[in-house]
Amino acid sequence: MLITLVAAALAGLATGIGAVPLLVVERLPRRLYDGVLGMGAGLMLSAATLGLLGHALEPPTDGGRLAQIVAGLAAGAALMVIADRLVPHMHAAGHPHDEAHEHVRRGFLLTGAMTLHRLPEGFAIGAAFAAERGSPSGLGILLTLAVGFQNVCEGLVMVAPLRHGGMARWRAAGLVALTGLPVPVAAVAGYLFSQQLGGALPFVLALAAGALITLTSNEIIPETHGHGGELPATVGIVLGFLITIVLRSTLGH
Repeated sequence: MLITLVAAALAGLATGIGAVPLLVVERLPRRLYDGVLGMGAGLMLSAATLGLLGHALEPPTDGGRLAQIVAGLAAGAALMVIADRLVPHMHAAGHPHDEAHEHVRRGFLLTGAMTLHRLPEGFAIGAAFAAERGSPSGLGILLTLAVGFQNVCEGLVMVAPLRHGGMARWRAAGLVALTGLPVPVAAVAGYLFSQQLGGALPFVLALAAGALITLTSNEIIPETHGHGGELPATVGIVLGFLITIVLRSTLGH
C-alpha cells in the first residue's frame, strides 16, 4: 500500500512540474502544446490498452474472465460519459484570446475539470499495483509514468489561462499543483477496491482502462486538433505508444 501511495503522490505532483515553463516565459507555441498533449494522450491510451487491458487478458482467458473485461470496459466508459454530462466544465484551451477576467474564468473551469480527471488516473494506478500485489515493478510503474507525464502536460495547459489573466506566477503554479492531490486518494481507493473484489480483478482493470480511454479520447485528443497542430499531435501520440512499448519490455511486463 505504501508503494502505491508514494507512486500515486509522485504522479499527482507531476502536475505542478508542468507549470514551471510558464513561470519563466509568457507563452509557448500552440503547436508545442498540441505535440506535448498528443504524447501524453498516446501514453495514456497505450498504458490503458497494452498495460491494464493486456494484464486483464493474460491467459487463461475463459468465458467468465472475458465477460468481466467487457463489462468493466463498458462500465468505465459509461462512468466517464455520465460524469462529463453531470459536471459542467470546459475543455482545455491552451491560448484563449479574450479579456483578462475571461482568461481567469476559463482557467478556474479548466482547473476544476482537470482535478476531476485525476480520479480515474489515480484509480488506475491503484488497480495496477493491486494486480501485482503492490510490487514496485511492471504494470504499476508503467501506469505511474504514463499518468505522471500526462499530468505534466495538463499542468502546462492549466497554468496558461491563469497566467494570461494576470494571476501571479507562484499562485497560479500552486493552484495547478493542488489539482494533483486527488491522485493518491483515488489510488488508495482503487487498490482497496481491487483487493476486496479479489476474483473480479479483470473487471477492475478493464474498468480503469475504459475510464482512461474515454477520458483521453473525449477530453485530451480533441484539444490537440483544430489549431493547426494536428501533425505534431499525431506524432506525439505515436511516440507515446513507442515509449510505452519500450517501458513495457524494459520492466518485463
